[in-house]
Amino acid sequence: MNKESKKFDICDYIDWRDDLTFEVSPFNEVDALIFCQLSYLNFSNLVPASFDSSIKLSELAKIFFASTDFESRSDLGVLIDKKSIELLKKAGESLRFGDVDVTAFVSEYNAEKEEQFSAVTFVTGDSTVLNKGQIFVAFRGTDDTIVGWKEDFNLAFLDEVPAQADAAAYLENASSAFKKSEIFVGGHSKGGNLAVYASASLNEKAKKNLVNVYNFDGPGFSQNDLDSDKFFSVKSKIRSVFPQFSIIGMLFHHYDSFKIVLSDEKFLMQHNPFSWFVKGVQFAEKDELDSGSELFFKSFNKWFEEIQPEQREQFVETIFGLLDSTNAVSNTDLSKDALKNTGKIIKAFARLDSEIRDSAVKLAGDFVKTVLAVKRDELE
Repeated sequence: MNKESKKFDICDYIDWRDDLTFEVSPFNEVDALIFCQLSYLNFSNLVPASFDSSIKLSELAKIFFASTDFESRSDLGVLIDKKSIELLKKAGESLRFGDVDVTAFVSEYNAEKEEQFSAVTFVTGDSTVLNKGQIFVAFRGTDDTIVGWKEDFNLAFLDEVPAQADAAAYLENASSAFKKSEIFVGGHSKGGNLAVYASASLNEKAKKNLVNVYNFDGPGFSQNDLDSDKFFSVKSKIRSVFPQFSIIGMLFHHYDSFKIVLSDEKFLMQHNPFSWFVKGVQFAEKDELDSGSELFFKSFNKWFEEIQPEQREQFVETIFGLLDSTNAVSNTDLSKDALKNTGKIIKAFARLDSEIRDSAVKLAGDFVKTVLAVKRDELE
């Protein structure tokens, strides 16, 4: 398949698999991505917050579109594709997804703790009797909030961010509620990182029911984490998928086995799952990452590993301190008056303590030098 081919995406997939239940056609990686993308939607007060009860996806879609606050629920910000709303409608109306039970939707946002976390569980087997069938635990990726992005950056210097701790606790509760069910876990972007982290942290008995862990273009971990026993115990179950030009997914380290999917977007916009090509019940693959993505991976990790944790923390705090000067809460807020907000950031940067300002400039300059050095080495 090439870029001239007609793209077949996850919405087209639902149309194609419309009348095939999971009993007829087994769960696959495309189904996993659909559940992960649905987790970006606001299901508060529509999906039960505990594992004690659930709602059919078909009914959830109906009440979502009929809700009095539909307009605000549909506001996903500038970073999440609006097609996610269409995806819910198609899934709810399909035989394949409509009968899926949805349960335990949680959403946490805490500016003080610098946490943005959300998760939801989909039950694809017979849920008339608790502890039967299959469950898919979907962790939401980074949303439109600046706090969510700050937490992502905090991964650079913290052993565990709040969302990772909550993800681990959520998956433990899910495995306890569905003791005999096969467990699938996944997430897109930061959600992929949470899926791997929570699965690695799962108790050993529950890990026996763990089938696959899907990381869709999510940032990785330190090499020390990957070499640890708890991560190594789920290594064979991790299914990492990256677009051909990946940036978010190239942050930090991953195990060597991963899939590269064809996308029709440019550069960072390939992070959008709706740009990924689907071929049958799997993704249309590329043999290798684009050279720019490979270059970023080598350059970033080389630079990152050469600086001290306290330098990383100061760099992150400086960046988000500048963003805080705009009083914006979300990326949408920043984009509403980009010129004005840029001016505020420049003024705030000028007011920084000279030592902090010089340190931030030096770190940014060192990264550019590292990129150039890596590129030069590859050309020689």
